[in-house]
Amino acid sequence: MKNISFIFCIISSFIYAECYELNEADCLYWSAYCEWNEETNQCQEIGGGGGGGEADGPYDYQIITESDGLRNGPDYLDGRLYYPIDAEPPFKSIIFTPGYGGGSTSMADWAEYFASYGFTAMIIGPNDELNEWHIGRAEGLIDAITTIKEENERMASPLYGMIDADSFIVSGYSMGGGASQIALTLDHPNVSSIKAGIALNPTIILEDCDLCPIDGGYCICLVPEMLDHDIPTFIVAGQFELNELPDYDGLLGQDIYDNTPETTDKMLFEVAGGGHGSSYESEAREKALQWASYYLLGDSDICETLIEAPDSASEFLTTLECNESVIGDINGDTLVNVQDVILAVNLVLTNQYDSVADLNLDGAVNIQDVILILNLILD
Repeated sequence: MKNISFIFCIISSFIYAECYELNEADCLYWSAYCEWNEETNQCQEIGGGGGGGEADGPYDYQIITESDGLRNGPDYLDGRLYYPIDAEPPFKSIIFTPGYGGGSTSMADWAEYFASYGFTAMIIGPNDELNEWHIGRAEGLIDAITTIKEENERMASPLYGMIDADSFIVSGYSMGGGASQIALTLDHPNVSSIKAGIALNPTIILEDCDLCPIDGGYCICLVPEMLDHDIPTFIVAGQFELNELPDYDGLLGQDIYDNTPETTDKMLFEVAGGGHGSSYESEAREKALQWASYYLLGDSDICETLIEAPDSASEFLTTLECNESVIGDINGDTLVNVQDVILAVNLVLTNQYDSVADLNLDGAVNIQDVILILNLILD
């Protein structure tokens, strides 16, 4: 675990990482970047990079806290679960962890935003805001998945039986963003429930003298093995982030993107003129929502919009490709064959609906759709 003097050294050049050092008066002076937390009596990063704190989706939301019966996970602190009112379950879930020095509430505006669009969104803080680093925060994200799954089974919960227990995104800002990437590689059963990651101005650090060169007495680097995963990842970075964090050369969002395998669906949105807080930029937040809609909600129609470069991007990279759907191809293998007939018949027998199998667009999957698929094969 790194000592405090090293923390000061590595982040001393940037005000976002220094909010925790400010007294109340200075915190108010830097109110564009920092906010005073009355509960902890400490200055912290504002919104975890999330920006205005205004949820602008179609749904109102409510919050479940640990005092309401929400599980208190051992690997994180102060979990709070936001959920939409009057949205259609089952709900997909996203979890946010903050940057260095921040608590769970510094990510509240991100949770509000996603809850207003029909997701359940949980915010967590580290058990130790100053001394817990990337891996500990990654373990906190995994632990939060357990909490949400248990909330789905807690009979007294307003979300009882309303959560999709197999559809999660892990996310975070700054150190929390790097932690979200590490979480994708952990050996834990909950990782199989993670459908995607969202890294907001991430930093990623491993201290390992067997793998990293010694520099100033510390063995700090980005180890490519930390990013060896196949889980789709969206990354927001600032064009001039390195100017503000020169000690993080090789450890920022652009580097995370470059070291994530090319075979993994990944996307980099580098915000033009942006710094370490550029993830609050409106187009970046909208793109994050599109990413969640595509990978959690299965909204394939949004794919073309998702891969379109935003106006505010200085660089926009992705390995995601939008494949045009083939009519009658229910299993997505670009072929129409007997497997698709079997899937359609199973949908009919189980009285389930899949828009891909509804060939005649009558709002139901029935024998007429099976006949249409057979005709496609015979033709």
